[in-house]
This record gives sequence, C-alpha cells and structure tokens, in this order.
Amino acid sequence: MSRVKAPKTPGEPVTWKKLKKNRFVYLMLLPIAAYFIVFSYYPLGLGLVNSVQDVKILGNATFCGLDNYISVLKNPQYSQAFLNALIVGVGTFALQFVWGLAIALLLNEVRSKVLKSVVQSVTYIPYLLSWSVVGGLWMMLFAPTGMVNGFLQAISSGEFTPIVFMSEPKFARAIMIFTGAWKGAGYYAVLFLAAIVGIDPSIYESASIDGASRLRQIFQITVPNIVPTMKVVTVLGAMGVLRNFDQIFIMGTSSILDKVRNLLYLIYTQGITQFKVGPATAGATLVLIGTLIISAVVRKVIRYDDTYED
Repeated sequence: MSRVKAPKTPGEPVTWKKLKKNRFVYLMLLPIAAYFIVFSYYPLGLGLVNSVQDVKILGNATFCGLDNYISVLKNPQYSQAFLNALIVGVGTFALQFVWGLAIALLLNEVRSKVLKSVVQSVTYIPYLLSWSVVGGLWMMLFAPTGMVNGFLQAISSGEFTPIVFMSEPKFARAIMIFTGAWKGAGYYAVLFLAAIVGIDPSIYESASIDGASRLRQIFQITVPNIVPTMKVVTVLGAMGVLRNFDQIFIMGTSSILDKVRNLLYLIYTQGITQFKVGPATAGATLVLIGTLIISAVVRKVIRYDDTYED
C-alpha cells in the first residue's frame, strides 16, 4: 500500500531544492544587495561606530561613549540649525505641494496635447537640473543688477536703491523656500497628474449629467480621488525636511548663513573642514533618528497606513 504524502503547510521551511529552483532570481538580486551593503549599510555602520569614538587625525580612535551626542545636543549651533532646517524644509514642502497640485489641476483642464506637453516639460525641467545651475541662476536674478531689482525699479515711482537680496538675512529663508519650491513643484505635479489621469472618466460624465460645474468636479471628484497620492507625497516630503544640503551649500552666503544653515551643512563643516568626525557623525545619526521620528509622526497624523488597509 502506497503512502499518501501529507500536504505541505504554508509555514514549511524553505528547502535547498526551492533555493536551487530560484537560484537565478537570487543571483539577479546579488548586485542590488551588494550595492546597498557597500554604499548604504556599511557607511551607516561605520558612522555609528565613529559617533561613539574620539577620532583623531593622527593616532587611533578612542571610545568616548555618548560624549559626542551630549556635545551636539548642548551645542547652540545645532539647535539653531535644527530650527532653520524645520522652517525652510516645512515651508518648501508646503509651497511645493500647493504649487505642484495647482499645476497638475490646471494641466488636466488643458485640452491641447501640445500645450499640455510643453507646460509639463517646462515645469519639470528645473527638477532635473542640479542646484549648481538653479542656485547660480537665482543668485543672478536676485543680484543688484538682476531681473528682480530691474522689475522693482521699473514699478517704483521715485528713486530706487537696488536690494542685495542674497546679503539680507530677512529675505534669506523666504528665498530658500521659494527657490526650493520652484525647483521641485514640477516633480510633484507629475505625480499628481499621473493620479488624476487614472480617475475613471465615467465619474465626470455622471457629474456633468447631474449639472455639476467643472470647479465643483475638481473639488468633489478630482481632489478626493488623489488623496492616496497626496499622502505618499506628504510622507516623501517629510523624509526630506532635514536633508536639504545642496541648496544651502550653493546659495548660503556668509551674510545669511545664520538664518539658513541647517543640520547637514553644519555636519559637513565640522566633519570635513574641521575634521571633528565624532561630533559630525553623532549629528548625522541624530538627523537620521529625527527623520524617522518626523516620518512616523506624519504617517500617523495623515493615517497613511489606513489608506492601504481599507
């Protein structure tokens, strides 16, 4: 009498036969795993080790425990840098979000495919450019002889004195927020527009039959249907609030640096130019922890996970 084999349960451990069967899949994943190990996890582990050491230019590093973290938390420069990062980061994201959503909604109303493609390309191109290009461009526009001062002079009724925008601390944060939003709004617009295109057209047809105006359709059909995409964009924005370096490095002149210097710029200054590796890596670790906390809070507030559980 032949024995009937019992069916395999879902929790059965993976056998060598299964591994061998899928070996080509695992082989294709090896380069990806090697990339993350070499360029992400190894530097992260090395940074964690350096953050609890007193690293010297000459001689071996010595263990110092949490001294680096304590010095960072007591340093008033880090407190100011954290405040600058929050103000500029949150302001940039808020303006970028509204700006990108407005572009997407307006582009969705354009019927000419050529005009739609041109506007979408023009608004997206700044996102592809580096901050070396974008920062230099806006610094030229805000220069005393630039276009902004030229426009102000044209509309002024009396004698006009050019404003040195990039040397005025009172304009510093507003300029960083505006230029950052200008650069990234096109990217957000692409994400929003992709979600809008995926909405079922029959919903709009039914609304038109019921007599709903186009503006009412936008606010009662389009916007509610792209809420999941809005939540994704919000989480992505929250992850980047503390991680803006290129813009400040390019556009942060010495006159306005106290108003815009953020955590990554301060970490770069201490770690690279002053070779204070221990405090710098401790600060970088705190930035990582702060980013995780901000992302977790934002996910909880906007109920990000509930969207995909329903």
